[in-house]
Amino acid sequence: MEPFVLFLAVAVVLVGGILATRPLRDRRRVKDIAEWADMNGWEPAEARSDPELPGRWQGGPFLQGVPLPATDVLYGEVSGHRMISFTHTWRTGTAESRFSRKRHAHVVVLDEEPAEPRLELTPEGWRDKLQKAFGGQDVQVGNPAFDDAWRVRASDDDFARRVLDPRFMSMLMLPDFQSTRIRVDGPSVLVWTAGRTSAENLAQLSTRLVDVARLTVPLEKGQPVFEQGGDIDLPGMGFEKI
Repeated sequence: MEPFVLFLAVAVVLVGGILATRPLRDRRRVKDIAEWADMNGWEPAEARSDPELPGRWQGGPFLQGVPLPATDVLYGEVSGHRMISFTHTWRTGTAESRFSRKRHAHVVVLDEEPAEPRLELTPEGWRDKLQKAFGGQDVQVGNPAFDDAWRVRASDDDFARRVLDPRFMSMLMLPDFQSTRIRVDGPSVLVWTAGRTSAENLAQLSTRLVDVARLTVPLEKGQPVFEQGGDIDLPGMGFEKI
């Protein structure tokens, strides 16, 4: 058999195996989530999906492609904080696109209505560097290691610098946070990672959310110092607000 034909045959078998086992893996994932929720006192939503849930927030990861209803929705409480966990799914491109793929993010958020001030923290990758090259915002806080590792966007630069005190920056530089995105919409704090909801990720993200909320929510409540709030623009990259 020619090497190319052999390679093609092996590739077909591998792809077929992956596609065949995907439903089994997804059922196992859903079962693990249900078991974790039962053990930790979290409750599933009445409906299996929620088309309205992603629309509560205006920024990342919700301004990408064509959004689909939230799935894997759970409600729970950790350290006195009411939380929602769900899988946010969107299709790349536009609604008319013939070539699009589904993308997923696991979101855990404090169950509060979003408000000002707004702050978004993302590990700085090549997309962030590209957006910055087109005029995207990046608040510098004066810590070279942190400024190189994280991109900071905010509706109020002063609020961003107050939040990012040495304690918060030290926490964000820990390995646990390197793949985590963080967004503060006033009292509604979100953390998310790429991929669908998993039981292991649920435990980790809910803990990280509590750590972030302890440092950010007290700054928002009862502090009438956020008159400068506004939208955060990323010129040229198709994002209107974070």
